[in-house]
Amino acid sequence: MGLFGGKDGVTSGMKPGFRDFKWGDVPTPRMQVLDEHAESKFCWIPDDELSWDGAPLDRVVYEFWENRLAQVHVEIPAASADKMLKDLHASWGKSKQPNKFIEDFVWQNKAAGPEATNAIFSRNPSTQAATLRIQSSYIQTKRMLLRSHPPAH
Repeated sequence: MGLFGGKDGVTSGMKPGFRDFKWGDVPTPRMQVLDEHAESKFCWIPDDELSWDGAPLDRVVYEFWENRLAQVHVEIPAASADKMLKDLHASWGKSKQPNKFIEDFVWQNKAAGPEATNAIFSRNPSTQAATLRIQSSYIQTKRMLLRSHPPAH
């Protein structure tokens, strides 16, 4: 299975979610909890496919906020990072690079509401390993609003 849905790697356009999961989905029974903190639960799938079109991945962590999928964190070994970045550009188009001296690349889809998605690919300059964080812009905004204005009791 491809990283972003489909069977063979790259699919066109940024999807609202990750693989077969959509933003807002609840954890599945095959997921195991790695950690819980406040309203967040971090899970992994023991038999998850840890490859991207043949290139190995280190780990995929699914974050659920208020029991809804909010973010996915993909750890990419140095040997796979170049292929991943090339495939992300082919699939999602041109990224923004806020600082030309730092290998952080940002994508954002044009969707509004629950399908709004953004992603950040960051390469560690020392190890050349990378991380890819894909998140629901809608849920992240909701989180920030609740933090700044907690509900009255």
